[in-house]
Amino acid sequence: MKKLIVLATLAALPAAAMADVVISGNLAVGIVNTKTSGEGSQTTEDRTSGEIKFAGKEDLGNGLKSIWQIATKIDLADSKNYDPANALTAKNAPKNADVGNAWATRESFVGLQGDFGTVKLGNIYDMPTSGQLAIFEDLSATYDSAIYDAGTRVNNTIAYVSPSIAGFTATVQHSFGASKADEAAKNHAQTLSLAYEGEGFGVSYDGRRTKDSTLDKTGKLHELNASVSLDALSLVAGYANAKDAAGDKRSGYGLSASYAMGNLTPKFGFWKEGDLKEADGDRVNDGHKAFTVGVEYALSKRTRAGAQITKVNYDDNDTANLRRAMVYLGTKF
Repeated sequence: MKKLIVLATLAALPAAAMADVVISGNLAVGIVNTKTSGEGSQTTEDRTSGEIKFAGKEDLGNGLKSIWQIATKIDLADSKNYDPANALTAKNAPKNADVGNAWATRESFVGLQGDFGTVKLGNIYDMPTSGQLAIFEDLSATYDSAIYDAGTRVNNTIAYVSPSIAGFTATVQHSFGASKADEAAKNHAQTLSLAYEGEGFGVSYDGRRTKDSTLDKTGKLHELNASVSLDALSLVAGYANAKDAAGDKRSGYGLSASYAMGNLTPKFGFWKEGDLKEADGDRVNDGHKAFTVGVEYALSKRTRAGAQITKVNYDDNDTANLRRAMVYLGTKF
């Protein structure tokens, strides 16, 4: 993260305005080979990471600060962000779409911060501590999950983050709906996040309740994570349980591990997702198991290179298994 002094000169004014702005980012591109059982493979160049943030704060006195952030998804593998299948571009994309290279598509907000905690308003990630199993650059063992790491950035959201008290923090959020224009998309949602950070370990819970305006029913999502650091070894265990507005249920669990050996870090991930249990009691044979192994090498403090392979095995024999392998290069600033 690099702190720059951004000098804004306005021709219509006699003086220059100065503001302290923190600029940070994470950029990476990978070569990905995807193979489905019984079919040939395909090799593509994909974005594996990509985001740029502009953030700042102002001291208002008496311990109170105003804060702001603008974050944008960056796709270096497809700078025009054009999809020939549906001609989706940043210009015609839905208002709440996470479109690469469109302004403020990631967590962007204004807020106030003080001894009472932090209040933020804007486009905010609704499950702030979820997804801890996803320790890989991309294509984690959980990437094919329908329920784990299922948080999203939601427009029209207000969030309160408590101060840390003996390692405990809490986040409460309410979204007024993703769209002002589309009545069907005005699904109010409430989320609660609880986290504890101790010496070498941590636990967290994220829960979301969403009102489906079309069904006039409520869906719920719960995610638990626990992490342990033992010198060079890091372990994370995760669990997710979901019930949608129609009453269908699904759950899953997994584990990830990494071991730092100097500049080299081997990684392993596993996820098992259960079958869908429909509201009428029927079970759909659509569960799966996924495994990911990889290794990352730190070329410097900010630049990294790595390789990984993910295998997804579906419970239904009629569903083709999937394998994805990738090499990548990335840097942070």
